[in-house]
Amino acid sequence: MALIYVVPTAVVGAVMLAIFLTSIPMASKDYALEVDAFKDNDDMMLMYRVVIVNTGRNDVTNVVVDYGTYKDFIPRIKPGEKIILSPRDDASKEKVTVTAEPSIYIVKEYRNLAKMVKVH
Repeated sequence: MALIYVVPTAVVGAVMLAIFLTSIPMASKDYALEVDAFKDNDDMMLMYRVVIVNTGRNDVTNVVVDYGTYKDFIPRIKPGEKIILSPRDDASKEKVTVTAEPSIYIVKEYRNLAKMVKVH
């Protein structure tokens, strides 16, 4: 009789544990970067930004951000760390290439940042 209550309770507990564990953000790769390149036109000036986040479990090293006309060098990005860069005026405004060790190569075109509605 007790087995009738134990088995469904164990199944419900296992399902709840699985849901909990899958809802926790975990790095799925040892080495991974997320790169976002965007342009923001706020009607006063046009600004370009490159955001790099280490989404892996380990440090990523020797990060090179190639703007086409010059490069930025970042020696190390730790897991979870976010780097925000502002390219110089002479940088290419079409795309940015990010390389890093081990074996990371990402090319991103600049996207337009969504406009916010201004309330007066």
